[in-house]
Amino acid sequence: MIRIHNLNIKLGTFQIKNINLQIAKGEFLVILGPSAAGKSVILESIAGLVPIQKGEIMINGRNIIHLKPEKRNISICYQDYNLFPNMNVRDNIRYGLRFKIDRCNKNYDKNFKTLINILELENILDRLPLNLSGGEQQRVSLARGLIGNPDVLLLDEPLSSLDPNIKETIQEELKNIHKTLHTTIIMVTHDFTEANYLADKIALVDQGQIIQQGSIEDIFQKPKSIFTAQFTGVKNIFLINNDKELESYSLEKPTIIGIRPENIFIRHQPLNTHYQYEGKIKTFKNNGLYMEIELNNPKSGRNYISYLTLNRFFELKLQKKMSIHFGFNKKDLICIHDKDNGDA
Repeated sequence: MIRIHNLNIKLGTFQIKNINLQIAKGEFLVILGPSAAGKSVILESIAGLVPIQKGEIMINGRNIIHLKPEKRNISICYQDYNLFPNMNVRDNIRYGLRFKIDRCNKNYDKNFKTLINILELENILDRLPLNLSGGEQQRVSLARGLIGNPDVLLLDEPLSSLDPNIKETIQEELKNIHKTLHTTIIMVTHDFTEANYLADKIALVDQGQIIQQGSIEDIFQKPKSIFTAQFTGVKNIFLINNDKELESYSLEKPTIIGIRPENIFIRHQPLNTHYQYEGKIKTFKNNGLYMEIELNNPKSGRNYISYLTLNRFFELKLQKKMSIHFGFNKKDLICIHDKDNGDA
């Protein structure tokens, strides 16, 4: 169990303010947020690499904030791998045992074999980092971090510099490592899709503070703020405050609602959805895997964003200024917060 209580850090003008987290043994926590939100600072404070002004970091009942980094039994892996260029893969991995008092323990040999098997490193053990791809370097970095049985493995944007195909492979290997070794992992990322794929729990951070934390479902389906909703992909956010709409949405008072773009359906004919509108296509944009369609409903004056697969887009033969039917269902409505309790 890891418990972070009332953590405060000041680095120049930037502050980490009153961070509180609990991570169960064997859990995969993702610290998620935009650039410069303070994610990496929180990670490095756990590793002992930045000074703490106030607070506790408890691991297995022991406050570790006064321990040197090498005494914490914590490993950290960065996005740039930090491999030693003069050491081959085998020696880079075993370097992770350098600060272990019992580094000759045969269990570490067993760990080595397990890790090179999971991460498919058998055929490159004698290579130097210069002769490795980005994905291979990341695997070596992970193996080095895990060989010493750390209480916690910290990962700082481990996938950000990888191309999409390799990224998917490393994600799968991370998931396999977690499932096989039951290691407690804390990972930093700005990418919600990574968090959604890997995390047991998420802590969403902005401007040095935790905005919301909980399960994937909590963060995704029950955002408590506009920031959380927008960061996790809610493109349609509206204030519902007139009597007719409040009744339509079964709301008792003014509320900010959200609808994910993938849950807005488009057809040339009327739809069989709980809420449906007629409007015109304002713009569309090809995002590679899907088309982003901006729709205007003249009756309400609102613009909606919908995502369609490329196949569906071409099947409908959509064009700008075309009149269209669109709609969504009650189950896909997200109540973000009451107007009285937040800012629109």
